[in-house]
Amino acid sequence: MGSISVPRWVLGLLVVAHVIVFAWAVRTGNWSFPDSGRYIQAAKNLNEHGQLYARLWPREVPAGQKIQEFTIRTLGYPVVVLGLGATVGRPVLLLLVQNILSLLTIGGMLQWWARWARPKGKQWGWAVVCVLTFPAQLIYANAVMSEIPLQAVVLMMLVAGLMYIRTRKAAYFAVVALAGILGLLLKPVFYPFAGIIAVAGIAFGWRYRQPILVVVGLLPPLVVIGYMQWNQERTGYFHFSSIAEINMLHYNAAGVVRQLNGPQAEEAWVAGVLHDAQLQPDFATRQRLIQQRATAMVLAHPLLYAKQHVLGMLALFLDPGRFDISEFLGLPPLTGGGFLAQARAGGLWTTMLRLPLGLMGGLGLLFLANVARVILAARGFWRLRHSQQWLRYGRWLVLVLLCYVAVLTGPLGAARFLVPVWPLLLVLALVGIKGGATEEQLPTQAADASA
Repeated sequence: MGSISVPRWVLGLLVVAHVIVFAWAVRTGNWSFPDSGRYIQAAKNLNEHGQLYARLWPREVPAGQKIQEFTIRTLGYPVVVLGLGATVGRPVLLLLVQNILSLLTIGGMLQWWARWARPKGKQWGWAVVCVLTFPAQLIYANAVMSEIPLQAVVLMMLVAGLMYIRTRKAAYFAVVALAGILGLLLKPVFYPFAGIIAVAGIAFGWRYRQPILVVVGLLPPLVVIGYMQWNQERTGYFHFSSIAEINMLHYNAAGVVRQLNGPQAEEAWVAGVLHDAQLQPDFATRQRLIQQRATAMVLAHPLLYAKQHVLGMLALFLDPGRFDISEFLGLPPLTGGGFLAQARAGGLWTTMLRLPLGLMGGLGLLFLANVARVILAARGFWRLRHSQQWLRYGRWLVLVLLCYVAVLTGPLGAARFLVPVWPLLLVLALVGIKGGATEEQLPTQAADASA
């Protein structure tokens, strides 16, 4: 089985696809997304002023809303941007590294599937379709965004977790904890996951009589606490990232207001909250007021918000990536918000009809591909129930990571936010295309191989 590998034509297609998209990004400059500037500016300020500030360095001490720029971006990706020289000129080296990470990640999933399932030619064709019908993978490999580095870290966490399940060696759990720390430093969505790692460390430490796991599992929460303390020293507010209040106000609560009274009422309500927040004497009181107002709006309409949250979770897996494709190709922005916002407002079909025919058809095909991929992933998850013990447990680890990102992302659900965990969905879909030997078949398979 060790000699089985991914066919050269499959690897060639993936390399060619990455090279084409990389060349387009470098030539056109479309590597810059709405959030890219903040990452680059944070890296510049970190280098020049020793501060993680995501806007142009102010002449006066920031106050009010401007203070959020100290913590809107976490430390991880600005350090990557700075280290790979992406603060000056075109970020060629950064994009090159991200493309290599993307190829290694996808190639790793395909290689494991090749050895485990031994797919044939037609099945390899479907695997290539499965990969290339998720354009966000190629796009974010060629954008100054943190998704692809985080994706590599999540895969590192998954592989180490599977190896711990298989071997019970504490060193692998230490890698899980390290990956958890790197993940939360790259993107705030992963800082609550530190608690899950801590619980796992306590549970496994007690179950397998490995006290060291308890100590290792507590490292990510300690990093979170230390990071929040650092933010408090800079802003006066004990928190991990100001993006939490921004999302809570502008997406979670504002989406409820939009569904209740329309977009104009949404804008007026958000403006009112921000006006009152600006009147507060310090940043901590400002952020708490935003939290209180947004939370109150959500709790006042729990069923409406639950519908919005579930819709966002579905969009995470099914979004064809209209925003990503439009930004990367330099197409004009879509009026009235993205597909999710249009769906909430009941105008999705009207929006689709306003798109160029080719783009509309392409997005429709990508949507169908996403549906098929989810169905294949569900089939793959079911198939693994009779595999080796570590794979049976491992499929639940994959499911936990997928559901974690879906739940935490909630109303923001879109293709971009799936990218960090997309290889996990891909590997389940590959198993859905072609499964490997079940546990009952393994002795026979081994005998056949020896013969």
